[in-house]
Amino acid sequence: MTLKQFTALKIAIAVVVSIVVGVSVASKNYLIPIMVVALAFAILLVARRAVKEIVADERDYEIGGKAALLAIKIFSWLAVITMFVFFAFSDTKPDLSTAALTISYSVCLLMLIYSAIFKYYSRK
Repeated sequence: MTLKQFTALKIAIAVVVSIVVGVSVASKNYLIPIMVVALAFAILLVARRAVKEIVADERDYEIGGKAALLAIKIFSWLAVITMFVFFAFSDTKPDLSTAALTISYSVCLLMLIYSAIFKYYSRK
């Protein structure tokens, strides 16, 4: 498989997954999207191994790492600001308190996962 064929396959799978997930969620069937995403992941994993050309090099991985770190930082800051705004308005709308707590726990979990993966790769 060539890199061009792999790219076309990725786009086609993304379109199919998007359609299936959209239709399934609209019909309130949440099991099908999980299976379709897992199947798409497996197909892409096998297809990537079949590519004979170089898919990514060290520079791509370095840029990806920098972009991921910046995305995590920006998301964390925006989530924390949103959390405090939700807490500020939770007196008038009590549901915002639950949303704020969910956001704060999600950001904490993201930071813990990032720290664990960073520590693992630092030792490796």
